[in-house]
Amino acid sequence: MSDIAAEAQRSRRTVYTYFKSKEELLEASIEMEVNKISSAITKVAMSDLSPDKKIIRLIFVRLHATRSVIRRNSRLSSEYFNNTWIIEHLRHTFDSKEIALFRSIIAEGKHQGIFSVESPDLAARFLHFCLKGIEVPYINGIVNKNIDDKFMNHFTERVILNALGAKTENK
Repeated sequence: MSDIAAEAQRSRRTVYTYFKSKEELLEASIEMEVNKISSAITKVAMSDLSPDKKIIRLIFVRLHATRSVIRRNSRLSSEYFNNTWIIEHLRHTFDSKEIALFRSIIAEGKHQGIFSVESPDLAARFLHFCLKGIEVPYINGIVNKNIDDKFMNHFTERVILNALGAKTENK
């Protein structure tokens, strides 16, 4: 806490006024960053894009924002990779919200005849958990190693839209 107080140019006493422990401060930091990501993906979900464009944009905004947060916060990065229980606990609300956003976009696309997926709810959950599984490899650059961004974007778009049974020219 002394190091944190010095970095923040505050006294330890001031830091302890707001946070009882280093863990509590870490949780507050992670929660703040998760809220930033949540705001970014909500903005995409509420945009005027068509559902097929919206879902792809949301995926990339989410992946890029998560990578940015982890890279910007080396302490968070350490906790992110080493204590998944804390992260899962703090992400619960975010995860539920992300699934709801995916479900809404997929249902909208199904209603408009863009997607022919049988269950928007199952598709939303599946997509969410696939993204969670790809986070660490994406952050570390393993997924897109030696692949340019344009190809990566096109490939991702084809995989996701095909999985949703998209009836667009992007398929």
